[in-house]
Amino acid sequence: MSRQTKQMWATLLQAGLTEGAAPETGKLESPWYVKVLLAFSGWLAALFLLGFIGMGFEFVFKNSTAAFIIGGIMIGGAFAILRIPKNEFVEHLALAVSLAGQALVVFAIFDISNRNEKIAWLLVALLQVTLTIVMPNFVHRVFSSFVAAFAFNMALTFWGWPYVVSGVVMLLAASCWLNEFRYPHQMRKIRAIGYGLVLALIQLKGTALFGYRTMGWRFAQNQPELWAKPWIGEVLTGAVTLYVVWHLLQRYGQSISEGISITALLGTFLLCAVSMEVQGITVGMVIMLLGFAGANRVLLGLGIVSLLFYISSYYYLLDTTLLAKSQTLLIVGLVLLSLRWLMLNIIPVKKEAKHA
Repeated sequence: MSRQTKQMWATLLQAGLTEGAAPETGKLESPWYVKVLLAFSGWLAALFLLGFIGMGFEFVFKNSTAAFIIGGIMIGGAFAILRIPKNEFVEHLALAVSLAGQALVVFAIFDISNRNEKIAWLLVALLQVTLTIVMPNFVHRVFSSFVAAFAFNMALTFWGWPYVVSGVVMLLAASCWLNEFRYPHQMRKIRAIGYGLVLALIQLKGTALFGYRTMGWRFAQNQPELWAKPWIGEVLTGAVTLYVVWHLLQRYGQSISEGISITALLGTFLLCAVSMEVQGITVGMVIMLLGFAGANRVLLGLGIVSLLFYISSYYYLLDTTLLAKSQTLLIVGLVLLSLRWLMLNIIPVKKEAKHA
């Protein structure tokens, strides 16, 4: 607390306008859009820093051991910078150094592993998980958790399980947002990991939506045998959706035997069944539910945008005439309006008592 603040508090005490000890002043944080802009600047700076290293120290890219050591030193230096008192500029300077160091380490991992994609992506995922836990920075944790989920998906894809990770990532993201207030001292870390996993989930489901063939350029030489089918991923995401709805009903004191709980679970089950054909809608609905339950507008906005994207993609990729598509939209709209009328007029709602 500054001296000026202490003097002001003492004046208020003498005037009898307040009592007790002075409150602790919290740290002022920049708005989220400023953080996003600074994060983009950090990533851009990382590219320039990596280019400077490439031009000035060309031997680094020719020797994987040197790249690994220098990259590790840069990540350690970024960790040291992030632990000291800092401002926004120093924070994102450390972010740029860390990203450049990670690029060197990842290059070394792929080179040392003799281009073994399975092992390399798995090591990259483990590296990012470690950085997510260790690095004391919100944006860094968001980025590392996103890359960790992506790397795990790539590793499992080379093993022939490309559609499994989305369900696991969805479960981890839901666990973060359902328990963010349970651990107050870890809330900032949990939110950072939650945002990274949600962004990764949207990306993974979008890739699966447009088909595994979109990654064909990567697997042209060595096409892995697929052991997991797309419907397995939808079953996993459907199970997570039912879990989230059940957890929220328990949180707000709704018994499973009550009519509203049965209706909600049955409606969720029908939504999961529809998602077998219209992939991605359960993902968008769960993100919206988590955002609404936690009064998180950013999360709610991500859910709305992703849901619109998945529905629009299904409409665009639907192999039928425009007339049939229009008829389908008309029927879906009428069904949704009918469900809204039923929910407002048939399902009992406890009215709030009037306040004085």
